[in-house]
Amino acid sequence: SFSSFAQVEVEQGTVILEMGTNGFKTESVNSWEGLGGMPNSSFTDIVDIEFDDKYDKYTQSSFTIDFKTGFAVSDGLVLGLGFNYVSTSSDVEYSNDWRDMGYEDYDQSSNQLTLVPMLRYYFAESGVWSQIDYGLWSTSSDDSEGSYDDVEFPKRNALGFSAGYAASLNDYVSLNPYLKYLLITQTTKDGGYDKDGDEIDEVIKYGQFNIGVALTVHLGY
Repeated sequence: SFSSFAQVEVEQGTVILEMGTNGFKTESVNSWEGLGGMPNSSFTDIVDIEFDDKYDKYTQSSFTIDFKTGFAVSDGLVLGLGFNYVSTSSDVEYSNDWRDMGYEDYDQSSNQLTLVPMLRYYFAESGVWSQIDYGLWSTSSDDSEGSYDDVEFPKRNALGFSAGYAASLNDYVSLNPYLKYLLITQTTKDGGYDKDGDEIDEVIKYGQFNIGVALTVHLGY
């Protein structure tokens, strides 16, 4: 967990920009213990399954990008907007023996987009700040089998309250430990049922508490 808008002095007209990424990550499985066993050709004994017995290929990849920008409309008061995008995918190919048993190769991908408008206030030059923000999540998935063609994915929103301290490392960089509490609501269209068995929207509400630290670079005018 991390935050992005923080500095010791925030004067009117200051623009704060932050763009980060975990980059592109890919992993290929080449060993998998615990796949169980299956009958051998004589159907009298059970033999262990090795990874190569079942799969020709099993890969997963992900890409994450995070961008935040803010503008100080007055001394200490920052209006900002955060943007987060996460893309994941997997690709599985079975061995010939498992294809003969009816298993089909498949691929799957998912995307999550989060928009977070925020308002932050720095208390003079004390380094202490407080923030309120509102996050909106949108998720989608797709696979080669068409499993998600008619799926209504949950929508999430979160009202967040934060407090932190900007410890200046130099004129442009500050270290920001912070606390954050989120009130999250997740809604799935026609995902639940009422007492009469009729479909209704499923609504789940819960709280989330975060402790984090941020290293932030800021630009003034």
